[in-house]
Formats: sequence, structure tokens, C-alpha cells
Amino acid sequence: MTTPHVIEEFKIGVRRGRYPPVEIPLEVTELTEEEKNLYERLSRSLGRGEASCIAVARNRGLIFLSDDYDARKKARLLGVKVSGTIGLLVLGVKKNVLTLDEADKLLQKMIELGFYSPIKRIEEIMPSSSP
Repeated sequence: MTTPHVIEEFKIGVRRGRYPPVEIPLEVTELTEEEKNLYERLSRSLGRGEASCIAVARNRGLIFLSDDYDARKKARLLGVKVSGTIGLLVLGVKKNVLTLDEADKLLQKMIELGFYSPIKRIEEIMPSSSP
């Protein structure tokens, strides 16, 4: 699930050539009044996408997915569980959506394209013997 704010930020990134023009296969949810209030407070110090997703995650008991340090820190302070790209790749392997080799190849490609990763291979934190 995502918010209209994330979709709009993504479209801006596509127009600027930062992202490929792909369809985002996620349900887009509108914010409740309570979520809008939290979003307004959070958007003073965070991007609109991060602020809206934290507000939804906190209110609905969801996990906030982001690699943005400041957004993750703010979410944790609000009691929201967080994960990022590495966690998503690990989950993909655990759920048998990806093999460990596929996850490592995806991570390597992302690193080649400029993604900062604290690890070089998923197997560093998830040995092939323990999916």
C-alpha cells in the first residue's frame, strides 16, 4: 500500500529522468483525518511521501518501508516498525519469492546504480543454509 503523496513524488522523479516510467502495482490509500493531522506535522521536517507513509503506518499498525535515515528515525520515535531495501530482499528470500542468488544479483545491480548498502551480499546477513 502507498499514498497519493508517494505516487506524486514518483511522477516528479519520472519527469526529471530519475526513475523509469513504470506502473506502481500498489494500492493507493487516502489518509484519514487523524493521519492527515500527523502528516501535516511530519511534513515540516520530512518529504511528503515519507510523512504520509509514516502517518498511515502509525495509525494502521503497518511497517514503514524506507531507506531514508531521517524518516526511519522519526518513524521509530513514533513507535512505527521500519524496514528498508535490505529487509525487503531478505523477506523475499524467506518467502521464496527470490532465491538467495537472485537477491544478491539484485543488490549488486542496485549498488552499481548508486544504491548505498551496508552489505555487499544478502548472504552476509542470511547464509544460504538458513532461508
